[in-house]
Amino acid sequence: MSSSQDSATKFKRRATVSSLYTNYQIANGAVLPEITLQDGKDNVDSEQFFNEYIRLRKPVKLVSGSGSTQTPVDLKAFDPSRILDTLDYSDELQIERKINDGFGSGEKRVKMTLHKLLDVFKQGNSDYYLTTQYDFDDPDFEDSYKEDEEEEHEDDEDDEDEDDEDEDLPKITFNASFSDTSSVDSIDMNNLRDDFLDSEDDQEPVIDEDLNINQSEYEQRLKDLLQPPLTKLVNKPQTLPIIPELFSTLIPQQINLWMGHAKSGQASKIQLNPQDPKTYGLGKSIPGSRNGTSSGLHHDHADNLYILVSGIKRFTLFSPADALKLYTVGTIYKIYNSGIIDYENNEFAPEWKHIRDDGAMVEDVLNWRLKCDQSDSTEIKSIEKQLQSLSKQSALKLNNKDEKEDPPNFSRIPPALLHIEEFTDPEMRKKLTAFANEKFPGFLDLNSFTVWLNPGEMLYLPAGWFHEVSSFGGDDISQSESGLHNIHIALNYWFVPPNGDSASQCYNDTYWQEDWKRTETCIAHALQK
Repeated sequence: MSSSQDSATKFKRRATVSSLYTNYQIANGAVLPEITLQDGKDNVDSEQFFNEYIRLRKPVKLVSGSGSTQTPVDLKAFDPSRILDTLDYSDELQIERKINDGFGSGEKRVKMTLHKLLDVFKQGNSDYYLTTQYDFDDPDFEDSYKEDEEEEHEDDEDDEDEDDEDEDLPKITFNASFSDTSSVDSIDMNNLRDDFLDSEDDQEPVIDEDLNINQSEYEQRLKDLLQPPLTKLVNKPQTLPIIPELFSTLIPQQINLWMGHAKSGQASKIQLNPQDPKTYGLGKSIPGSRNGTSSGLHHDHADNLYILVSGIKRFTLFSPADALKLYTVGTIYKIYNSGIIDYENNEFAPEWKHIRDDGAMVEDVLNWRLKCDQSDSTEIKSIEKQLQSLSKQSALKLNNKDEKEDPPNFSRIPPALLHIEEFTDPEMRKKLTAFANEKFPGFLDLNSFTVWLNPGEMLYLPAGWFHEVSSFGGDDISQSESGLHNIHIALNYWFVPPNGDSASQCYNDTYWQEDWKRTETCIAHALQK
């Protein structure tokens, strides 16, 4: 019996995946929609944008028209030559290292300052990439977290021995206003906090008495929203607004800075290795006439507005409807109509926690409901039982492998197979096609979009849309002497995916609104300083 069969038996999950996705899909011959943003009354507004793109889960490229001021951020402030002054951030950051010619792996990160990273790029080093800054990715945090988890796991095993009657876990159910399950780039599964529980430290200064927000929560919320090194821009909305006007119907989740380097010249020749059954020796290399790096094919758990500042980016997109033919590292449990994809908690995702169709974790929502439903004893018992069930499911086991897997939302398909047509050797194309059909049957038959972004251009990508991002240096010769011309920089906004059908009511309950109210209060306090 295979490990996947063992897993299916062990966790008593149903054999078929539940796919509820009926929204926008890529038709044969379709071209990615594009909007030219103009100043004045003819410009698309937030309600129209919601109805035509966000609600339909339809990606779209956004381009500013001639003389338009519709790009939401001050692009010049994030130019490689000005970014240090703009951000004024001296703390160390977590930096990804290139693995198998690409990024996006689960490997341990290194730490360096933004100034140091720019110096590394100026020297022509393309082995590092600034991405998200979650606490659980921090090398210093990782070791201490692992020790804590091992101790907790031992305690959980003792509890299980005392409670064998729950061996067959009950099905988790919700009332009509909730889905029956509740990102990992966009979800921090390891550093959860319940924003609705009372503060444990009464000695800290209180920022807001009505909401009982203390200093620690204030600082953490600003950091969670404006990920380092963007945190100090909270009081500079003219440089980086918290909510771009076109997306004012959605609740912001996070704003990130992405920065890397691509070497000049042609891409290195890719050598096949038939002895490597996993990637055929391809790793995350990409073919083509110029050097570039790949993010790897993956999806996120939040709606994404991606804004390119410098360099050139190529996105290859696939619909959530095709998720089962994109061979994710994790075992897919459910595909929601919002595009959100939930995974099994098994050996491929041992720390995964179930999510619902707006990306909220089921466990967090249950705790929120428990606080809201204190008057209904029957409902309280039901919620407590569901929380116990979730606790047992999440206590699967630690992943103690020395070699880390990619996160569950990543595809096992090597990026080079997305770009077979760029290999100039017909024999190479033939071999790669045969390899793809053998290892990833059905993948080459899928419809996809390819979109190129130049500086100032943007892409709206709904949650669950798979994308591989190829990054290349820019063509600005004026910056070649300083070594800045091959640096690619982007900003992105993540928003809570809507599960409602109208621009005025994007979400089916107030879970995210209540959370956002606390963050808004923290922002208002920061602006008063």
